[in-house]
Amino acid sequence: MNKNSFKLTSRDYLVVLSMLYASVSLAMNVFCMKPLSWGTDVVFSDGGQTISWIVFLISNVIVEVWGEKESIKVISFAAITTFLLLIIGRLLVMVPVLPEYTEQNNAFALVFSNGPRTIISSIIAFWIGGFINVEIISFMKKVIRKDGKVQFFLRASFSTLIGQLVDNALFMVLAFAPVGLSLYEMMWKDIISSVIIGTAIELLIESCMVPFVTIPLSKHISKIKALEEGK
Repeated sequence: MNKNSFKLTSRDYLVVLSMLYASVSLAMNVFCMKPLSWGTDVVFSDGGQTISWIVFLISNVIVEVWGEKESIKVISFAAITTFLLLIIGRLLVMVPVLPEYTEQNNAFALVFSNGPRTIISSIIAFWIGGFINVEIISFMKKVIRKDGKVQFFLRASFSTLIGQLVDNALFMVLAFAPVGLSLYEMMWKDIISSVIIGTAIELLIESCMVPFVTIPLSKHISKIKALEEGK
């Protein structure tokens, strides 16, 4: 058997990264139903923020290798997929169950208890935050001519900082601002705390991952892509 048949092409990597991006996007919206106080009375964040850095890491790799247009396609695909699955989950909550499965149904309903306001807010914030991340890293790549490790680290970290900040702020304000639009709303101090703490956690984790994952993976795929294009 030809050993080359097991080698991944650049298109294979793009498909895998796109599916992983969409999967993490969905998981973020499920995990966000878990509030986190981190053992304090003033810090507030949610479970989704512990893995949201992954989508920005993937986005940075895609825009570095394939460009901003391909990255925006992946973001849009993930947003649409997440929206459809959240709607399906919400509809399943309404389907009756046998009495002996009431407890399980109640637990499922809690996980998918996010109503239309939360779902729409999540999709809007996710897409805009991802779009801003792509535009910033793409713009900085054009401005900073020397494409060394330091430059890539700065581009990836700064784009993540702004993208995550916008994503978190938009979601928390649109979904939970105390304006009387839904039953579950939050105090402004908790919203601000969630945005700041969540963004800090996401930035810290991804910044640590850039030298060990983002840069090596981008270089590896770029080499494969260059060979395929005969460069």
